[in-house]
Amino acid sequence: MSEWIDPPPAHPPTVAVGAEASRPAWSPPSRFVAARDAVPAASARAVIAVAVGAGAIVVGSPLGLGLSLVLLAMGVIVARVKRMAVVPTADLRTRPAPDVRDRWTLVWWTLAAALALVPVLRAATWVVVPCMLVAVAAASLAAADGRRWGELWAGLGAVWARLPLGPVLAVLSAGRGAGFGPAARGAVLTALVLAVFVPLLASADMAFAEILDTVAPGFDLPVTRAFVIAAFVALGGALLYVAVAPYRPQAVAVRRTLGRAEWTLPLGALVALLGGFAALQFATLFAGDRHVLQTAGLTYAEYARSGFAQLLVVAALTLAVVAAAGRWARDGGTLLRVLLAALCLLTLVVLASALKRLGLYEEAYGFTRLRFVAHAILLWLGALFVLVLLARGAQWLPRAALTLTLATFLAFALADPDRRIAQWNVDRFERTGKVDADYLGYLSADAIPALKGMRCVPDVPRSDGLAGLNLGRAQARASGVRSNGC
Repeated sequence: MSEWIDPPPAHPPTVAVGAEASRPAWSPPSRFVAARDAVPAASARAVIAVAVGAGAIVVGSPLGLGLSLVLLAMGVIVARVKRMAVVPTADLRTRPAPDVRDRWTLVWWTLAAALALVPVLRAATWVVVPCMLVAVAAASLAAADGRRWGELWAGLGAVWARLPLGPVLAVLSAGRGAGFGPAARGAVLTALVLAVFVPLLASADMAFAEILDTVAPGFDLPVTRAFVIAAFVALGGALLYVAVAPYRPQAVAVRRTLGRAEWTLPLGALVALLGGFAALQFATLFAGDRHVLQTAGLTYAEYARSGFAQLLVVAALTLAVVAAAGRWARDGGTLLRVLLAALCLLTLVVLASALKRLGLYEEAYGFTRLRFVAHAILLWLGALFVLVLLARGAQWLPRAALTLTLATFLAFALADPDRRIAQWNVDRFERTGKVDADYLGYLSADAIPALKGMRCVPDVPRSDGLAGLNLGRAQARASGVRSNGC
């Protein structure tokens, strides 16, 4: 169900006569037709133009400035699109208007823009690609807006659900009110002419070829360019679809609630259980190495691996229990708030224990990308529990929780994971003489400035070109550390 009424199709389907009369004529969904008419033609044309630019500057270049500029341009286009007017079915006297953007929208657009700049800052693909996906999801969330959990999750996933109709919406909206046919044919002819003449001119003059390679390397990749253009048209069209017609799932009413005895007993038992576990963990938190060495047959690997994953699952399940209690517990009052606060505080102790286990394991065996990610997950979960403690069931909690999650991805990228991993391993090598040099050789160019004097150093390209401009690779070249072929 949706909180707005779909308008009738702008162009009623034509019904055939005679033998074909029994066959119903196909027509696009009414929501799609309304969205197509609501998207400004100029915005759709701008999306197509940016997609064509992406095919020119992104293909053949390493991830860098070109990709960031394309994503930022897409965001600016979508952010300026106004939502189409709809007929609300909810009583707006009892809840905020669902289609009025507020300060949270600005925060999400800011986070999306900051995440879109990660290709300029970091060279590690394993960091850049997730941040790009999260940037798109953040832009979808900002375009859709929302307040309740259902609206927020729908906003995050709407862009992916509408990707198949994205290029159709962009092309149809761009052709509205203008002779789109001649323009499309002209664009195709232009592409054919450039595909023939650019390689010929580039092969005839090396200076001209170098200029082309600096601006947009890889002009000999027409199929890849066509795929990239189509992908960005689909992405831009999907974001426009979300912006003008966001999906508004109706809130699911709570039909069955738990009485005081039904939630007091399980929550109280869980608090007692976590309390006893947390009391035992203080020996781990303060004893450190001595606890591991004094336990018969216990190694660092066994100590960390035996409980780390379980503690993460316990923290995640406790968060789910807190959310469920907040939704279904009846007659909560002070007792419910005290029990939920106790659960959050005790879970923070559990997370601290997991963090300590991970630290001992890293000290013994070195630092890797997977262990860095584990650190980030622990800190993110801890921040979520602190937020739940501070919010106390406030209406802004869902939006704040998602904002915190988006900000965590940005903080993860700004932390420069590969460089920190390299630096931690180098520091450990200076203390203990132990290092996995081969693993360091697999890190990205971000790690090179920290690897001076090490046996294995990653390769870094001599030049990125303007479209591939990247701070991490530039710092690697400026550091003077050279790859030794490891």
